[in-house]
Amino acid sequence: MSMESRGFTLIELLIAVAIIALLAGIAYPGYTGHVKKAYRTEIVALLTEQAQHLERFYSRNGTFIDASGVSEGNDRYRITAALDLHAFSLLATPVADSVMAADPCGAFGLASTGERTNSGAAPGISRKTCWGQ
Repeated sequence: MSMESRGFTLIELLIAVAIIALLAGIAYPGYTGHVKKAYRTEIVALLTEQAQHLERFYSRNGTFIDASGVSEGNDRYRITAALDLHAFSLLATPVADSVMAADPCGAFGLASTGERTNSGAAPGISRKTCWGQ
C-alpha cells in the first residue's frame, strides 16, 4: 500500500503561518517607521512651500496680514498661521486620530525668521530626525 500525497498537513500549515507571522512582526515596525518619515518630509515640504507663498505675498503687499491661500494642511497635519505686520509663524499639529498623532517629533513650527521648532517633541529627539536637515 502506498500513500498518495494529497496536500499539506495541519502541522506544515501551522509552521508556514508561524513563519509568516514572525517575518511580518519583524518587518512591520520598520515599514511604519519609513512611512512616518515620509509623512514628516511631506509636512516639512508643505510648510516650506507655505512660507515661500507668504514671502511672495509680503513682497507684493509689504505685510503678512490678510494673506490668503495658506494651506490648512493634509490628512495627518493641520496648519495654522499667525500673521503679523512683518512676521509670520506656521504651526503644523498632528491630527488626533491620524497615524502621526503619537509621532515623537510632535508639532512642526516654522517662523518668518527661519526658526524651526518641534513643540511636544520627545526628549532627546534631534531636529535632524524631524526636519531631515
